[in-house]
Amino acid sequence: MRLGLLRLPPLPYLVPMVAMWAIALGIVVIQRDLGAALLFFAVFLLLLFIATARWSYVALGLVLFAAGSVLAYSLFDHVQTRVDIWLDPWSDPLGAGYQVIQALIAFARGGLIGTGLGAGLPTVGGRLPIPAVHTDFPLAALGEELGLIGVLAILGVYLVIVERGLRIAASAADDFRAILAAGLALVVGVQAFIIAAGTLKLIPLTGITLPFISYGGSSLLANAVVVGLLLAISDRGVEPPPPSSFRKVRRVEPTLRGSR
Repeated sequence: MRLGLLRLPPLPYLVPMVAMWAIALGIVVIQRDLGAALLFFAVFLLLLFIATARWSYVALGLVLFAAGSVLAYSLFDHVQTRVDIWLDPWSDPLGAGYQVIQALIAFARGGLIGTGLGAGLPTVGGRLPIPAVHTDFPLAALGEELGLIGVLAILGVYLVIVERGLRIAASAADDFRAILAAGLALVVGVQAFIIAAGTLKLIPLTGITLPFISYGGSSLLANAVVVGLLLAISDRGVEPPPPSSFRKVRRVEPTLRGSR
């Protein structure tokens, strides 16, 4: 399918890409939730590559994502605020950029080995320096108390979950279970990457939880269901092939040479 000099994917692939792009923008517009929009679209692109092994589809999806990001930044104030805080949180150190700055200070205090469990986040005026530490910034608190080594260990656990999920997908009995297992593993991995990168100021901070760590019953329940589904798929394993019917061949005893 061609549009001028641009070669587009076939309609069965193009329509879901445009639909997910529209859904992601709708989440930003209606729910003002950047994290969920980024999570859904990123997982969709990764699953699209797993299913088709076509880099061109991923590149087209990234172009759509860039166009949607520019459009959202130009139309919505909350998107502009998140991007501006990401670029320069010190422009408003006591307002919009306060929590991001405090999170970076917490990482700096932790250093390599951390301050020790329970020895981080001293109160300022009777309050925690990071008000949303239990939801958006738990990694900053862990980075202060456990240091760089502890943060790398936590991120390594997420990598293990993703690796095991992709291994389960590779050994699944059919394509549906393979795509399902890969998607479940990627949901955990992409979610952890988004909030970790936002806390470290690598990307704009989005309102999304850190799997199995952030406070919130719905988040813990959803991630527990994800792990349960992965265990269920791995328990089924690769189904054996259907039994084949063999014709009974009459065994003929060899005759000994020279026998009578």
